[in-house]
Amino acid sequence: MECETSAGSSRGGKDQRGAAIAEFALVLPLLIMILLGIIEFGIVFNRSQSIEAAARNGGRLASISTSEEAEIDAAVTQALGFTPADIAVTPDVCRDREGDSITVTVTHPHTIDIPFAGPWNITLTGTGVYRCEA
Repeated sequence: MECETSAGSSRGGKDQRGAAIAEFALVLPLLIMILLGIIEFGIVFNRSQSIEAAARNGGRLASISTSEEAEIDAAVTQALGFTPADIAVTPDVCRDREGDSITVTVTHPHTIDIPFAGPWNITLTGTGVYRCEA
């Protein structure tokens, strides 16, 4: 009788291991999707912060009355390390506008690609607003 019990428990252990492997195989794609989503979110957050910092950098330069739009564009591109889709400076320059505000807006498209969830296209935007100085 003891032999039957030990043989029965041995079979139960194999069945349990097989069930655990099957469950893991079912959950693994979800875990991978969550992990890659976290990584992609970190990339998007980093890119967003870089664009915001570059817009502030361009805004600081734009607030000086002698700056030109080409200089502002170059400063934003240098701060980012890549050429953004759009750099808008409103108004164009601070010349004869002491005390007014100048805004630099930087936009860049980004694709979030997470397996099993499909790609999403988003636009990242950064804005820097400064007061025009003499």
